[in-house]
Amino acid sequence: MSQDKKYKVGVVLSGGGARGFAHLGALQAMHENDIYPEVISGVSAGAIAGAFYAYGMSPLDAYELLKKKGVFEYSKLNLPLNGLLSINGLIEEIKENIPCKNIEDLNKPAVFAATNLNQGKINYFDKGTLCDIVGASACIPILFSPVKIGKELYVDGGLFDNLPVSPIREECEKLIGVNISPVNESNDLDSMGDIAARVFQLSVSSTKVHSIPQCDIVVEPMELADYSILNSNVAEEVYEIGYQTTIKELKKHDLEDWQ
Repeated sequence: MSQDKKYKVGVVLSGGGARGFAHLGALQAMHENDIYPEVISGVSAGAIAGAFYAYGMSPLDAYELLKKKGVFEYSKLNLPLNGLLSINGLIEEIKENIPCKNIEDLNKPAVFAATNLNQGKINYFDKGTLCDIVGASACIPILFSPVKIGKELYVDGGLFDNLPVSPIREECEKLIGVNISPVNESNDLDSMGDIAARVFQLSVSSTKVHSIPQCDIVVEPMELADYSILNSNVAEEVYEIGYQTTIKELKKHDLEDWQ
Protein backbone atom coordinates (compact mmCIF):
# COMPACT_ATOMS: atom_id res chain seq x y z
CA MET A 1 0.00 0.00 0.00
CA SER A 2 1.19 3.50 -0.80
CA GLN A 3 2.84 5.15 2.20
CA ASP A 4 0.81 8.35 1.84
CA LYS A 5 -2.59 6.63 1.81
CA LYS A 6 -4.41 5.68 5.00
CA TYR A 7 -6.53 2.92 3.44
CA LYS A 8 -5.92 0.38 0.70
CA VAL A 9 -9.56 0.10 -0.48
CA GLY A 10 -12.55 2.34 0.12
CA VAL A 11 -16.11 2.09 -1.13
CA VAL A 12 -18.65 4.80 -1.97
CA LEU A 13 -22.34 3.90 -1.85
CA SER A 14 -24.87 6.12 -3.63
CA GLY A 15 -28.45 6.95 -2.80
CA GLY A 16 -31.29 5.07 -4.46
CA GLY A 17 -34.08 4.39 -1.98
CA ALA A 18 -35.32 0.80 -1.92
CA ARG A 19 -32.66 -0.11 -4.46
CA GLY A 20 -30.27 -0.04 -1.50
CA PHE A 21 -30.36 -3.84 -1.34
CA ALA A 22 -28.14 -3.74 -4.43
CA HIS A 23 -25.35 -2.27 -2.28
CA LEU A 24 -25.39 -5.39 -0.12
CA GLY A 25 -25.20 -7.60 -3.20
CA ALA A 26 -22.26 -5.54 -4.44
CA LEU A 27 -20.45 -5.83 -1.10
CA GLN A 28 -21.03 -9.59 -1.07
CA ALA A 29 -19.47 -9.86 -4.52
CA MET A 30 -16.46 -7.89 -3.29
CA HIS A 31 -16.04 -10.25 -0.33
CA GLU A 32 -16.15 -13.28 -2.61
CA ASN A 33 -13.27 -11.70 -4.55
CA ASP A 34 -11.32 -11.08 -1.33
CA ILE A 35 -11.92 -7.34 -1.43
CA TYR A 36 -12.82 -5.89 1.96
CA PRO A 37 -13.27 -2.11 1.93
CA GLU A 38 -11.70 -0.49 4.97
CA VAL A 39 -13.60 2.81 4.86
CA ILE A 40 -17.12 3.67 3.68
CA SER A 41 -18.67 6.84 2.33
CA GLY A 42 -22.42 6.72 1.81
CA VAL A 43 -25.51 8.79 1.22
CA SER A 44 -29.22 8.01 1.64
CA ALA A 45 -29.72 4.28 0.94
CA GLY A 46 -25.93 4.02 0.77
CA ALA A 47 -25.71 5.50 4.26
CA ILE A 48 -28.14 2.88 5.57
CA ALA A 49 -26.29 -0.04 3.97
CA GLY A 50 -22.95 1.55 4.87
CA ALA A 51 -23.89 1.93 8.53
CA PHE A 52 -24.71 -1.76 8.93
CA TYR A 53 -21.56 -2.76 7.03
CA ALA A 54 -19.34 -0.40 9.03
CA TYR A 55 -20.86 -1.75 12.23
CA GLY A 56 -19.43 -5.13 11.24
CA MET A 57 -22.43 -6.98 9.87
CA SER A 58 -21.73 -9.17 6.84
CA PRO A 59 -23.48 -8.15 3.60
CA LEU A 60 -25.63 -11.30 3.69
CA ASP A 61 -26.65 -10.81 7.31
CA ALA A 62 -27.44 -7.16 6.67
CA TYR A 63 -29.52 -8.14 3.65
CA GLU A 64 -31.58 -10.64 5.65
CA LEU A 65 -32.12 -8.19 8.49
CA LEU A 66 -33.04 -5.19 6.35
CA LYS A 67 -35.37 -7.24 4.17
CA LYS A 68 -37.15 -8.53 7.27
CA LYS A 69 -37.32 -5.13 8.96
CA GLY A 70 -38.45 -3.28 5.85
CA VAL A 71 -35.85 -0.57 6.42
CA PHE A 72 -35.83 0.34 2.73
CA GLU A 73 -39.65 0.23 2.49
CA TYR A 74 -40.15 3.96 2.10
CA SER A 75 -43.65 3.59 0.71
CA LYS A 76 -45.05 2.09 3.92
CA LEU A 77 -43.99 4.77 6.38
CA ASN A 78 -46.84 6.54 8.19
CA LEU A 79 -48.29 9.83 7.02
CA PRO A 80 -48.50 12.38 9.86
CA LEU A 81 -50.81 15.39 10.06
CA ASN A 82 -48.39 17.82 8.45
CA GLY A 83 -48.65 15.96 5.15
CA LEU A 84 -45.06 14.77 5.07
CA LEU A 85 -43.84 11.27 5.78
CA SER A 86 -41.80 10.78 8.92
CA ILE A 87 -38.35 9.18 8.82
CA ASN A 88 -38.59 8.33 12.53
CA GLY A 89 -39.35 4.66 11.83
CA LEU A 90 -36.03 4.31 10.02
CA ILE A 91 -34.19 6.13 12.81
CA GLU A 92 -35.67 3.77 15.41
CA GLU A 93 -34.72 0.68 13.37
CA ILE A 94 -31.11 1.84 13.14
CA LYS A 95 -31.04 2.62 16.85
CA GLU A 96 -32.49 -0.82 17.65
CA ASN A 97 -30.21 -2.85 15.40
CA ILE A 98 -26.87 -1.03 15.58
CA PRO A 99 -25.71 -0.68 19.21
CA CYS A 100 -23.42 2.25 18.42
CA LYS A 101 -24.52 5.70 19.50
CA ASN A 102 -22.06 7.60 17.34
CA ILE A 103 -20.52 7.18 13.90
CA GLU A 104 -17.06 7.09 15.45
CA ASP A 105 -18.11 4.02 17.48
CA LEU A 106 -18.54 1.88 14.34
CA ASN A 107 -16.01 -0.88 13.66
CA LYS A 108 -14.98 0.69 10.36
CA PRO A 109 -14.54 4.40 9.67
CA ALA A 110 -17.49 5.86 7.78
CA VAL A 111 -18.69 9.17 6.39
CA PHE A 112 -22.34 9.96 5.69
CA ALA A 113 -23.58 12.88 3.60
CA ALA A 114 -26.64 15.00 4.42
CA THR A 115 -27.92 18.31 3.10
CA ASN A 116 -28.13 21.23 5.53
CA LEU A 117 -31.36 23.00 4.57
CA ASN A 118 -30.63 26.09 6.64
CA GLN A 119 -27.21 26.72 5.15
CA GLY A 120 -27.95 25.28 1.72
CA LYS A 121 -24.89 23.06 1.58
CA ILE A 122 -23.70 19.48 1.91
CA ASN A 123 -22.31 18.19 5.21
CA TYR A 124 -20.11 15.11 5.47
CA PHE A 125 -20.41 13.56 8.93
CA ASP A 126 -17.66 11.29 10.27
CA LYS A 127 -18.80 11.76 13.87
CA GLY A 128 -22.05 12.45 15.67
CA THR A 129 -25.26 10.57 16.50
CA LEU A 130 -25.44 7.67 14.06
CA CYS A 131 -29.21 7.08 13.82
CA ASP A 132 -30.08 10.78 13.35
CA ILE A 133 -27.39 11.40 10.74
CA VAL A 134 -28.22 8.28 8.70
CA GLY A 135 -31.91 9.15 8.96
CA ALA A 136 -31.21 12.68 7.73
CA SER A 137 -29.04 11.35 4.90
CA ALA A 138 -31.95 9.18 3.70
CA CYS A 139 -34.65 11.85 4.15
CA ILE A 140 -35.97 12.40 0.62
CA PRO A 141 -37.20 16.02 0.47
CA ILE A 142 -40.84 16.76 -0.32
CA LEU A 143 -41.78 13.24 0.78
CA PHE A 144 -40.29 13.41 4.28
CA SER A 145 -40.14 15.89 7.13
CA PRO A 146 -36.55 17.14 7.61
CA VAL A 147 -34.48 15.76 10.48
CA LYS A 148 -33.27 18.23 13.10
CA ILE A 149 -29.64 17.86 14.15
CA GLY A 150 -28.56 20.45 16.65
CA LYS A 151 -30.37 23.64 15.68
CA GLU A 152 -30.54 22.94 11.93
CA LEU A 153 -32.63 20.88 9.53
CA TYR A 154 -31.24 18.19 7.25
CA VAL A 155 -32.48 16.15 4.29
CA ASP A 156 -31.06 13.68 1.77
CA GLY A 157 -27.43 14.36 0.93
CA GLY A 158 -28.05 13.26 -2.65
CA LEU A 159 -29.32 16.77 -3.42
CA PHE A 160 -25.71 17.90 -3.59
CA ASP A 161 -23.70 14.70 -3.82
CA ASN A 162 -25.29 11.35 -4.66
CA LEU A 163 -21.93 9.56 -4.91
CA PRO A 164 -19.83 11.11 -2.12
CA VAL A 165 -16.32 10.36 -3.29
CA SER A 166 -14.58 13.50 -2.03
CA PRO A 167 -14.55 12.73 1.74
CA ILE A 168 -12.38 9.62 1.32
CA ARG A 169 -10.76 9.77 -2.15
CA GLU A 170 -7.44 11.19 -0.97
CA GLU A 171 -7.20 8.66 1.85
CA CYS A 172 -7.64 5.58 -0.37
CA GLU A 173 -5.22 3.90 -2.71
CA LYS A 174 -8.13 2.22 -4.49
CA LEU A 175 -11.76 3.30 -4.62
CA ILE A 176 -14.92 1.48 -5.72
CA GLY A 177 -18.04 3.50 -6.48
CA VAL A 178 -21.45 1.81 -6.48
CA ASN A 179 -24.13 3.91 -8.17
CA ILE A 180 -27.64 2.47 -7.81
CA SER A 181 -29.43 5.47 -9.33
CA PRO A 182 -29.32 5.06 -13.10
CA VAL A 183 -32.12 6.90 -14.91
CA ASN A 184 -34.23 5.87 -17.88
CA GLU A 185 -37.66 6.70 -19.27
CA SER A 186 -40.54 6.16 -16.84
CA ASN A 187 -44.27 5.86 -17.44
CA ASP A 188 -45.11 4.81 -13.87
CA LEU A 189 -46.04 8.23 -12.51
CA ASP A 190 -49.53 7.68 -11.13
CA SER A 191 -49.29 9.19 -7.66
CA MET A 192 -47.88 12.26 -5.94
CA GLY A 193 -45.27 10.01 -4.31
CA ASP A 194 -44.19 8.61 -7.68
CA ILE A 195 -43.87 12.10 -9.15
CA ALA A 196 -41.99 13.48 -6.14
CA ALA A 197 -39.60 10.53 -6.19
CA ARG A 198 -39.03 10.93 -9.94
CA VAL A 199 -38.31 14.66 -9.67
CA PHE A 200 -35.84 14.01 -6.85
CA GLN A 201 -34.19 11.16 -8.76
CA LEU A 202 -33.68 13.33 -11.84
CA SER A 203 -32.33 16.20 -9.76
CA VAL A 204 -29.65 14.05 -8.10
CA SER A 205 -28.58 12.13 -11.20
CA SER A 206 -26.33 14.93 -12.42
CA THR A 207 -24.36 15.08 -9.18
CA LYS A 208 -22.42 11.93 -10.08
CA VAL A 209 -20.73 13.53 -13.11
CA HIS A 210 -17.64 14.63 -11.20
CA SER A 211 -17.56 11.62 -8.87
CA ILE A 212 -17.57 8.75 -11.36
CA PRO A 213 -14.15 9.60 -12.93
CA GLN A 214 -12.55 9.63 -9.46
CA CYS A 215 -13.38 5.94 -8.86
CA ASP A 216 -10.99 3.18 -9.90
CA ILE A 217 -13.89 0.75 -10.34
CA VAL A 218 -17.49 1.83 -10.98
CA VAL A 219 -20.42 -0.52 -10.44
CA GLU A 220 -23.56 0.91 -12.05
CA PRO A 221 -26.35 -1.66 -12.54
CA MET A 222 -28.41 -0.12 -15.35
CA GLU A 223 -31.23 -2.66 -14.78
CA LEU A 224 -32.05 -0.88 -11.53
CA ALA A 225 -33.55 1.99 -13.50
CA ASP A 226 -36.64 -0.19 -13.91
CA TYR A 227 -37.14 -0.55 -10.14
CA SER A 228 -38.95 1.99 -7.97
CA ILE A 229 -36.93 3.77 -5.31
CA LEU A 230 -39.95 3.53 -2.98
CA ASN A 231 -40.81 -0.16 -2.97
CA SER A 232 -38.71 -2.96 -1.50
CA ASN A 233 -40.98 -5.86 -2.49
CA VAL A 234 -38.37 -6.97 -5.01
CA ALA A 235 -35.48 -6.95 -2.54
CA GLU A 236 -34.17 -10.33 -3.70
CA GLU A 237 -34.05 -9.26 -7.36
CA VAL A 238 -32.37 -5.95 -6.54
CA TYR A 239 -29.77 -7.65 -4.33
CA GLU A 240 -29.01 -10.14 -7.12
CA ILE A 241 -28.63 -7.36 -9.70
CA GLY A 242 -26.11 -5.61 -7.47
CA TYR A 243 -24.25 -8.87 -6.92
CA GLN A 244 -24.11 -9.97 -10.57
CA THR A 245 -23.17 -6.53 -11.91
CA THR A 246 -20.30 -6.30 -9.42
CA ILE A 247 -19.06 -9.81 -10.29
CA LYS A 248 -19.00 -8.86 -14.00
CA GLU A 249 -17.25 -5.55 -13.34
CA LEU A 250 -14.58 -7.07 -11.11
CA LYS A 251 -13.73 -9.62 -13.81
CA LYS A 252 -12.58 -6.72 -16.01
CA HIS A 253 -9.82 -5.81 -13.58
CA ASP A 254 -6.61 -7.30 -12.26
CA LEU A 255 -7.53 -7.60 -8.59
CA GLU A 256 -4.16 -8.68 -7.25
CA ASP A 257 -3.42 -5.19 -5.91
CA TRP A 258 -6.88 -4.94 -4.34
CA GLN A 259 -6.73 -8.00 -2.12
